[in-house]
Amino acid sequence: MRQNHTKTNYLAGIHSPADLRALPRSAMPDLAREIREFLIEKVGKSGGHLASNLGVVELTLALHRVFDTPTDHIIWDVGHQSYVHKILTGRADRFDTLRQVGGLSGFTSRRESEYDPFGAGHSSTSVSAALGFAEADRLSGKNAYTVAVVGDGAYTGGMIHEAINNCPPNLPLILVLNENEMSISRNTGAFAGYIARIRASRPYKRARLRTAAFLKRIPLLGNALYRAMRATIKFTKRLIYKSNYFEDLGFLYLGPIDGHNYDRVERALLHAKERGGAVVVHVKTQKGMGYSPAEENPCAYHSMSGYHGEAKGPTFHSVFGEELTKLAKEDKRITAITAAMGLGCGLEGFRREFPERFFDVGIAEEHATTFAAGMAANGSLPCFAVYSTFLQRAYDNVLHDVALQNLPVKFFIDRAGLATGDGATHHGIFDVSYLSGIPNLHLYAPACYGSMRTAMRHMLALPGPAALRYAKGGEDARIAPHFYPNGDFENFGVRADFDPQKAPKNVVITYGSIASEALYAQEACGRDRLGILLMEELKPYEEAAKRLAPYLRRDTNLLFLEEGIESGSAAACTLLALGREMRENFPSHTHILAIRDHFASPSEPCNLYRYCGISSEDILEKLV
Repeated sequence: MRQNHTKTNYLAGIHSPADLRALPRSAMPDLAREIREFLIEKVGKSGGHLASNLGVVELTLALHRVFDTPTDHIIWDVGHQSYVHKILTGRADRFDTLRQVGGLSGFTSRRESEYDPFGAGHSSTSVSAALGFAEADRLSGKNAYTVAVVGDGAYTGGMIHEAINNCPPNLPLILVLNENEMSISRNTGAFAGYIARIRASRPYKRARLRTAAFLKRIPLLGNALYRAMRATIKFTKRLIYKSNYFEDLGFLYLGPIDGHNYDRVERALLHAKERGGAVVVHVKTQKGMGYSPAEENPCAYHSMSGYHGEAKGPTFHSVFGEELTKLAKEDKRITAITAAMGLGCGLEGFRREFPERFFDVGIAEEHATTFAAGMAANGSLPCFAVYSTFLQRAYDNVLHDVALQNLPVKFFIDRAGLATGDGATHHGIFDVSYLSGIPNLHLYAPACYGSMRTAMRHMLALPGPAALRYAKGGEDARIAPHFYPNGDFENFGVRADFDPQKAPKNVVITYGSIASEALYAQEACGRDRLGILLMEELKPYEEAAKRLAPYLRRDTNLLFLEEGIESGSAAACTLLALGREMRENFPSHTHILAIRDHFASPSEPCNLYRYCGISSEDILEKLV
């Protein structure tokens, strides 16, 4: 049962951190409650990351009261937990537009506010960026602090440790380790266990701090005694307790601290600020704090769709997970790999059925790819399920460790296409372009569940690498009956909705979920005027061109529609292959409807497909 609170309205008066700092410390518990009520209401309607933001309310309040933002820099890892930060920095009145096209970003954004010094959307970048800010301040003579707020899940990413390894001890750089034992799914791996062991040493650390304070008060000899004690303690710890990872790399370590006790968090941050050098402040928080449904099930409330969210039912990633589990029963070589996205990529059923063949490597896509390559080289059939934008991090590993050695690693690329809610950091519009240039790799893009299942069987049978990409949501119910009227999905490489002997003047080639826009255009102008060729196996492009050529003529008005970046696109590769295949019969009029050299990030509300030039309206405008 919720406690009754006296109604306050501190939040209405906060338009900047200066307003927050003007309030008494005693107001913080009531303000924290108001912020949680605001988040539950607004995020419940718009969708977004609720649990993680409910967990950092007191921490965010303390950060903006202790540090002089924006002169001091606060950099949030991933940025999905920055909603409270946005509220305190003058953006509360825009929360009705949260995660809408042209609205308030669900992550930090330099374009959005001077209080967002560094944009994010992917994990484990904060410490590298913070180190860059701190060094730039030092070189320019600025007296400023830089704070990186990093969840413990991000420490499973190697980039964090690369950055920590480069942090000099005298730099005014503060790392706030926000431990909530979760990334999206529960954290796994050695570092998660290490953090737990640090937490267990809390009584020892309190005693150490009290002893240090006592020694420093002794006249003349105090500081020398403190230094001697510290050296002795370090030696003893190495012999008995093992060393503290952060302290061995030159950081002062403070914590762990109850992250929901405002006074303790503020005191720790003040201590870190007074210290002046590199400091780690370890706070322990609970995802979903203050909202019992989110406390009990933080995974479900990590990223919400809102009250008017997606309809329930199958999705591409749930169909993928079910089919992979089925195939794994037939082939014991199949393993499933995820980079902390087992739930998001539909692998929970596989994990329950085959726990010994399921591998969650943490937020480490590069490692996941080369780990898969090692498994493949030794006889396994590894399947790495990963979001399109997260696979970007592993490009060299795909090229150097997998494709160059022609190893049978299978990539299942989730969230392919535009991400209307998460925006530019999560637009899966680059994978076709960068994968198209890699030899040995086959690339599939099914548009419906039936062809997806067939494509999975085909790609698993290939002796080399292959990738299959699919959108976040579900299939368009029109696609399967339109292109597979007899329900036979075996012949899935290229599907046409017209007889090649009676080809219409205008033909659209497309693939994936954007095929819906081609169908809308066809419904508007008629099948006798516009025909559609659906590609579901993109690469090798030479093979695709052979399948497409019989449906095209010299006088065809050819439009290639895709939900991806134009440079290096499937359109560019396919048209080049068609030119070689058809030669003098190649269509004289061709148009590429793709995203042209931008990140698909409009500053005003709009139809995102129309903004990118890939809508049904854009198709209709190109018809002859």
